[in-house]
Amino acid sequence: MENITQFFKLLKENKGKLFVAFFSAIVFLFILFPFDDLSDLISSQVSKLSNNSVYVTFDRLKMSLFPTPGVKMDQVYIESIRTPALSASELTITPSVSGLIQQKPYGHVAAKGLLKGDVDLNVGKGTRSDNGVERQRIEVSAKKISLHDLRELANLPVLLKGQLNLQTTALADLTFQEQPDVDVDLTINQFELPPSNVNTPMGPLTLPDLKLTTVELKGRLAAGRFIIETGTIGKPGDELQGTIKGNIGINIINRGGGFTHQIGAYTFDIDLKAKKSFQDRAALFLSFIDGFKSPTTEGSQYKFKVSATNPMMPPSIGAAR
Repeated sequence: MENITQFFKLLKENKGKLFVAFFSAIVFLFILFPFDDLSDLISSQVSKLSNNSVYVTFDRLKMSLFPTPGVKMDQVYIESIRTPALSASELTITPSVSGLIQQKPYGHVAAKGLLKGDVDLNVGKGTRSDNGVERQRIEVSAKKISLHDLRELANLPVLLKGQLNLQTTALADLTFQEQPDVDVDLTINQFELPPSNVNTPMGPLTLPDLKLTTVELKGRLAAGRFIIETGTIGKPGDELQGTIKGNIGINIINRGGGFTHQIGAYTFDIDLKAKKSFQDRAALFLSFIDGFKSPTTEGSQYKFKVSATNPMMPPSIGAAR
Protein backbone atom coordinates (compact mmCIF):
# COMPACT_ATOMS: atom_id res chain seq x y z
CA MET A 1 0.00 0.00 0.00
CA GLU A 2 2.87 2.34 0.84
CA ASN A 3 4.46 1.70 -2.56
CA ILE A 4 1.25 2.60 -4.34
CA THR A 5 0.97 5.83 -2.36
CA GLN A 6 4.53 6.78 -3.24
CA PHE A 7 3.88 6.00 -6.92
CA PHE A 8 0.93 8.39 -7.12
CA LYS A 9 2.86 11.02 -5.14
CA LEU A 10 5.70 10.75 -7.65
CA LEU A 11 3.23 11.18 -10.54
CA LYS A 12 1.79 14.28 -8.92
CA GLU A 13 5.20 15.84 -8.32
CA ASN A 14 6.38 15.20 -11.88
CA LYS A 15 3.13 15.78 -13.80
CA GLY A 16 4.71 18.68 -15.68
CA LYS A 17 7.63 16.57 -16.88
CA LEU A 18 5.29 13.73 -17.80
CA PHE A 19 3.09 16.08 -19.84
CA VAL A 20 6.11 17.42 -21.73
CA ALA A 21 7.33 13.88 -22.43
CA PHE A 22 3.90 12.78 -23.65
CA PHE A 23 3.47 15.90 -25.81
CA SER A 24 6.95 15.45 -27.30
CA ALA A 25 6.18 11.85 -28.17
CA ILE A 26 2.97 12.91 -29.93
CA VAL A 27 4.78 15.64 -31.87
CA PHE A 28 7.49 13.23 -32.96
CA LEU A 29 5.03 10.51 -33.92
CA PHE A 30 2.54 12.58 -35.89
CA ILE A 31 4.60 15.56 -37.10
CA LEU A 32 8.31 14.78 -37.24
CA PHE A 33 8.28 11.05 -37.95
CA PRO A 34 9.26 10.44 -41.63
CA PHE A 35 6.10 8.57 -42.67
CA ASP A 36 6.94 9.12 -46.34
CA ASP A 37 9.81 6.66 -45.92
CA LEU A 38 7.26 3.95 -45.11
CA SER A 39 5.96 3.87 -48.71
CA ASP A 40 8.21 1.00 -49.79
CA LEU A 41 7.49 -0.95 -46.60
CA ILE A 42 3.71 -0.59 -46.96
CA SER A 43 3.86 -1.46 -50.66
CA SER A 44 5.83 -4.63 -49.96
CA GLN A 45 3.50 -5.68 -47.13
CA VAL A 46 0.36 -5.16 -49.26
CA SER A 47 1.98 -7.16 -52.05
CA LYS A 48 2.93 -9.92 -49.62
CA LEU A 49 -0.52 -10.11 -47.98
CA SER A 50 -2.23 -10.23 -51.40
CA ASN A 51 0.10 -12.94 -52.74
CA ASN A 52 1.63 -10.42 -55.17
CA SER A 53 -1.76 -9.67 -56.74
CA VAL A 54 -2.04 -6.05 -55.52
CA TYR A 55 0.61 -3.32 -55.66
CA VAL A 56 0.17 0.07 -53.96
CA THR A 57 2.32 3.20 -54.16
CA PHE A 58 1.83 6.76 -52.90
CA ASP A 59 3.78 10.02 -52.62
CA ARG A 60 3.04 11.23 -49.09
CA LEU A 61 1.69 9.69 -45.90
CA LYS A 62 0.30 11.62 -42.94
CA MET A 63 -1.25 10.44 -39.70
CA SER A 64 -3.69 12.33 -37.51
CA LEU A 65 -4.88 11.80 -33.95
CA PHE A 66 -7.59 14.44 -33.59
CA PRO A 67 -10.53 14.59 -33.98
CA THR A 68 -10.22 10.90 -34.87
CA PRO A 69 -7.19 8.70 -35.63
CA GLY A 70 -6.59 8.37 -39.35
CA VAL A 71 -4.19 8.02 -42.25
CA LYS A 72 -4.00 10.24 -45.35
CA MET A 73 -2.10 9.38 -48.54
CA ASP A 74 -1.52 11.55 -51.60
CA GLN A 75 -1.19 10.45 -55.24
CA VAL A 76 -2.18 6.86 -54.60
CA TYR A 77 -1.74 4.26 -57.35
CA ILE A 78 -3.22 0.75 -57.05
CA GLU A 79 -2.40 -1.99 -59.53
CA SER A 80 -4.07 -5.40 -59.49
CA ILE A 81 -3.83 -8.49 -61.67
CA ARG A 82 -7.65 -8.79 -61.62
CA THR A 83 -8.68 -5.22 -62.49
CA PRO A 84 -7.29 -2.22 -64.41
CA ALA A 85 -5.06 0.16 -62.44
CA LEU A 86 -6.72 2.73 -60.18
CA SER A 87 -5.41 6.07 -58.98
CA ALA A 88 -6.60 8.75 -56.55
CA SER A 89 -5.19 12.18 -55.80
CA GLU A 90 -5.98 11.72 -52.10
CA LEU A 91 -7.01 8.75 -49.96
CA THR A 92 -8.07 9.15 -46.32
CA ILE A 93 -8.72 6.17 -44.06
CA THR A 94 -10.32 6.75 -40.66
CA PRO A 95 -10.93 3.50 -38.78
CA SER A 96 -13.58 3.32 -36.07
CA VAL A 97 -12.18 2.94 -32.55
CA SER A 98 -15.04 0.60 -31.60
CA GLY A 99 -14.36 -1.37 -34.79
CA LEU A 100 -10.69 -1.76 -33.87
CA ILE A 101 -11.67 -3.04 -30.44
CA GLN A 102 -14.20 -5.51 -31.92
CA GLN A 103 -11.84 -6.37 -34.82
CA LYS A 104 -14.52 -5.29 -37.31
CA PRO A 105 -13.94 -3.36 -40.58
CA TYR A 106 -15.79 -0.27 -39.33
CA GLY A 107 -14.71 3.21 -40.36
CA HIS A 108 -14.65 5.79 -43.13
CA VAL A 109 -12.71 5.90 -46.40
CA ALA A 110 -12.67 8.97 -48.65
CA ALA A 111 -11.04 8.99 -52.08
CA LYS A 112 -10.63 12.14 -54.15
CA GLY A 113 -9.85 11.88 -57.86
CA LEU A 114 -10.92 8.22 -58.02
CA LEU A 115 -12.28 7.58 -61.54
CA LYS A 116 -12.06 11.37 -61.91
CA GLY A 117 -14.62 11.82 -59.11
CA ASP A 118 -14.97 11.62 -55.34
CA VAL A 119 -16.04 8.53 -53.39
CA ASP A 120 -17.01 8.22 -49.71
CA LEU A 121 -17.41 4.86 -47.96
CA ASN A 122 -18.76 4.37 -44.44
CA VAL A 123 -18.93 0.95 -42.77
CA GLY A 124 -20.60 0.40 -39.41
CA LYS A 125 -22.62 -2.09 -37.41
CA GLY A 126 -25.92 -3.10 -38.99
CA THR A 127 -28.98 -4.97 -37.85
CA ARG A 128 -29.02 -8.76 -37.96
CA SER A 129 -30.97 -10.55 -40.66
CA ASP A 130 -34.18 -12.48 -39.95
CA ASN A 131 -32.01 -15.61 -39.67
CA GLY A 132 -29.73 -13.96 -37.09
CA VAL A 133 -26.78 -13.42 -39.43
CA GLU A 134 -24.60 -10.45 -38.44
CA ARG A 135 -24.56 -7.70 -41.05
CA GLN A 136 -22.66 -4.46 -41.64
CA ARG A 137 -24.23 -1.18 -42.71
CA ILE A 138 -22.39 0.12 -45.77
CA GLU A 139 -22.99 3.59 -47.17
CA VAL A 140 -21.40 4.67 -50.47
CA SER A 141 -21.56 8.15 -51.96
CA ALA A 142 -19.96 8.82 -55.36
CA LYS A 143 -19.92 12.15 -57.18
CA LYS A 144 -18.89 13.04 -60.75
CA ILE A 145 -17.51 9.58 -61.55
CA SER A 146 -16.32 9.27 -65.15
CA LEU A 147 -18.54 6.73 -66.89
CA HIS A 148 -15.76 6.12 -69.43
CA ASP A 149 -13.27 5.17 -66.69
CA LEU A 150 -15.89 3.08 -64.88
CA ARG A 151 -16.66 1.25 -68.12
CA GLU A 152 -12.96 0.32 -68.49
CA LEU A 153 -12.82 -0.86 -64.87
CA ALA A 154 -15.91 -3.04 -65.31
CA ASN A 155 -14.77 -4.20 -68.78
CA LEU A 156 -18.14 -3.40 -70.35
CA PRO A 157 -18.54 -4.23 -74.05
CA VAL A 158 -19.90 -0.81 -75.11
CA LEU A 159 -18.41 2.66 -75.00
CA LEU A 160 -20.01 5.03 -72.51
CA LYS A 161 -19.51 8.66 -71.53
CA GLY A 162 -21.01 10.88 -68.84
CA GLN A 163 -20.79 11.66 -65.13
CA LEU A 164 -22.27 9.31 -62.56
CA ASN A 165 -23.59 10.26 -59.11
CA LEU A 166 -24.50 7.45 -56.74
CA GLN A 167 -25.98 7.06 -53.27
CA THR A 168 -26.35 3.56 -51.82
CA THR A 169 -27.08 2.11 -48.42
CA ALA A 170 -26.61 -1.61 -47.87
CA LEU A 171 -27.05 -4.14 -45.10
CA ALA A 172 -24.68 -6.97 -45.95
CA ASP A 173 -22.93 -9.97 -44.46
CA LEU A 174 -19.44 -9.53 -45.92
CA THR A 175 -19.08 -13.30 -46.36
CA PHE A 176 -22.36 -13.28 -48.33
CA GLN A 177 -23.95 -16.22 -46.56
CA GLU A 178 -27.13 -14.31 -47.39
CA GLN A 179 -27.92 -11.86 -50.16
CA PRO A 180 -27.58 -8.18 -49.17
CA ASP A 181 -30.31 -5.55 -48.95
CA VAL A 182 -29.29 -2.47 -50.96
CA ASP A 183 -31.03 0.83 -51.75
CA VAL A 184 -29.72 2.52 -54.91
CA ASP A 185 -30.17 6.09 -56.13
CA LEU A 186 -28.23 6.68 -59.34
CA THR A 187 -28.00 9.62 -61.75
CA ILE A 188 -25.97 9.94 -64.94
CA ASN A 189 -25.58 13.42 -66.40
CA GLN A 190 -24.66 14.14 -70.04
CA PHE A 191 -24.90 10.49 -71.01
CA GLU A 192 -23.36 9.56 -74.38
CA LEU A 193 -23.40 6.25 -76.22
CA PRO A 194 -21.20 6.36 -79.34
CA PRO A 195 -22.10 4.00 -82.24
CA SER A 196 -21.03 0.48 -81.26
CA ASN A 197 -21.66 -3.23 -81.80
CA VAL A 198 -22.63 -5.55 -78.97
CA ASN A 199 -23.15 -9.31 -78.93
CA THR A 200 -26.63 -10.43 -77.84
CA PRO A 201 -28.44 -13.81 -77.64
CA MET A 202 -29.97 -12.84 -81.01
CA GLY A 203 -26.57 -12.12 -82.59
CA PRO A 204 -24.48 -8.93 -83.05
CA LEU A 205 -26.51 -5.76 -82.63
CA THR A 206 -25.50 -2.31 -83.85
CA LEU A 207 -26.33 0.41 -81.32
CA PRO A 208 -26.91 3.92 -82.68
CA ASP A 209 -25.25 6.93 -81.15
CA LEU A 210 -27.35 8.48 -78.40
CA LYS A 211 -27.04 11.55 -76.19
CA LEU A 212 -29.23 12.09 -73.13
CA THR A 213 -29.37 14.98 -70.70
CA THR A 214 -29.80 12.62 -67.78
CA VAL A 215 -30.56 9.04 -66.76
CA GLU A 216 -32.06 8.43 -63.31
CA LEU A 217 -32.59 5.15 -61.51
CA LYS A 218 -33.96 4.35 -58.07
CA GLY A 219 -34.28 0.78 -56.91
CA ARG A 220 -33.72 -1.84 -54.27
CA LEU A 221 -31.82 -5.13 -54.21
CA ALA A 222 -33.45 -7.65 -51.87
CA ALA A 223 -33.44 -11.45 -51.70
CA GLY A 224 -31.33 -11.68 -54.84
CA ARG A 225 -33.64 -9.50 -56.95
CA PHE A 226 -33.11 -5.90 -58.06
CA ILE A 227 -36.39 -4.00 -58.36
CA ILE A 228 -36.42 -0.78 -60.39
CA GLU A 229 -38.87 1.49 -58.59
CA THR A 230 -38.26 4.54 -60.79
CA GLY A 231 -36.30 4.68 -64.02
CA THR A 232 -36.19 7.82 -66.19
CA ILE A 233 -34.41 7.99 -69.54
CA GLY A 234 -33.71 11.45 -70.93
CA LYS A 235 -35.68 14.66 -70.54
CA PRO A 236 -38.06 16.66 -72.74
CA GLY A 237 -36.03 17.92 -75.69
CA ASP A 238 -33.83 14.81 -75.94
CA GLU A 239 -34.14 12.61 -79.03
CA LEU A 240 -35.19 9.73 -76.78
CA GLN A 241 -36.98 9.88 -73.46
CA GLY A 242 -39.11 7.56 -71.40
CA THR A 243 -39.47 5.37 -68.34
CA ILE A 244 -38.54 1.85 -67.30
CA LYS A 245 -39.78 -0.34 -64.44
CA GLY A 246 -39.27 -3.98 -63.62
CA ASN A 247 -36.89 -6.38 -61.92
CA ILE A 248 -33.91 -8.63 -62.58
CA GLY A 249 -32.29 -11.42 -60.60
CA ILE A 250 -28.82 -10.62 -59.24
CA ASN A 251 -27.07 -13.03 -56.86
CA ILE A 252 -23.67 -12.35 -55.32
CA ILE A 253 -21.64 -15.53 -54.88
CA ASN A 254 -18.61 -16.15 -52.66
CA ARG A 255 -16.26 -18.47 -54.52
CA GLY A 256 -13.64 -18.60 -51.77
CA GLY A 257 -10.94 -16.79 -53.71
CA GLY A 258 -13.23 -13.91 -54.64
CA PHE A 259 -16.76 -12.77 -55.35
CA THR A 260 -18.77 -12.93 -58.53
CA HIS A 261 -22.37 -12.28 -59.53
CA GLN A 262 -25.02 -14.29 -61.35
CA ILE A 263 -27.70 -12.65 -63.48
CA GLY A 264 -31.10 -14.37 -63.57
CA ALA A 265 -34.57 -13.87 -65.01
CA TYR A 266 -35.75 -10.36 -65.82
CA THR A 267 -38.86 -8.48 -66.86
CA PHE A 268 -39.10 -4.78 -67.75
CA ASP A 269 -41.97 -2.50 -68.75
CA ILE A 270 -40.62 0.21 -71.06
CA ASP A 271 -42.27 3.38 -72.37
CA LEU A 272 -40.19 5.40 -74.87
CA LYS A 273 -40.79 8.46 -77.00
CA ALA A 274 -38.42 8.85 -79.96
CA LYS A 275 -38.02 11.81 -82.24
CA LYS A 276 -38.00 11.33 -86.01
CA SER A 277 -34.25 12.08 -86.16
CA PHE A 278 -33.46 9.21 -83.77
CA GLN A 279 -35.88 6.87 -85.55
CA ASP A 280 -34.10 7.42 -88.85
CA ARG A 281 -30.69 6.77 -87.28
CA ALA A 282 -31.85 3.74 -85.27
CA ALA A 283 -34.18 2.11 -87.80
CA LEU A 284 -32.61 -1.36 -87.44
CA PHE A 285 -32.49 -1.18 -83.64
CA LEU A 286 -36.13 -0.04 -83.41
CA SER A 287 -37.36 -2.63 -85.91
CA PHE A 288 -37.56 -5.17 -83.05
CA ILE A 289 -40.30 -3.11 -81.38
CA ASP A 290 -42.08 -1.65 -84.43
CA GLY A 291 -45.18 -3.62 -83.54
CA PHE A 292 -45.61 -1.64 -80.32
CA LYS A 293 -45.35 1.92 -81.63
CA SER A 294 -47.91 4.65 -82.03
CA PRO A 295 -47.42 8.03 -83.77
CA THR A 296 -46.74 11.28 -81.88
CA THR A 297 -46.32 14.88 -83.07
CA GLU A 298 -42.49 14.55 -83.06
CA GLY A 299 -42.03 10.87 -83.90
CA SER A 300 -43.31 7.69 -82.23
CA GLN A 301 -44.05 6.23 -78.82
CA TYR A 302 -43.04 2.65 -77.98
CA LYS A 303 -44.71 0.81 -75.09
CA PHE A 304 -43.64 -2.78 -74.61
CA LYS A 305 -42.55 -5.46 -72.16
CA VAL A 306 -39.31 -7.42 -72.45
CA SER A 307 -38.54 -10.53 -70.39
CA ALA A 308 -36.44 -13.71 -70.30
CA THR A 309 -35.68 -16.53 -67.88
CA ASN A 310 -31.93 -15.82 -68.17
CA PRO A 311 -29.73 -13.31 -70.02
CA MET A 312 -28.34 -15.96 -72.40
CA MET A 313 -31.73 -16.60 -74.00
CA PRO A 314 -33.45 -14.38 -76.60
CA PRO A 315 -35.91 -12.11 -74.78
CA SER A 316 -39.65 -12.24 -75.24
CA ILE A 317 -41.14 -8.89 -76.35
CA GLY A 318 -44.82 -8.14 -75.91
CA ALA A 319 -47.28 -5.34 -75.29
CA ALA A 320 -47.00 -3.57 -71.95
CA ARG A 321 -49.97 -3.72 -69.65
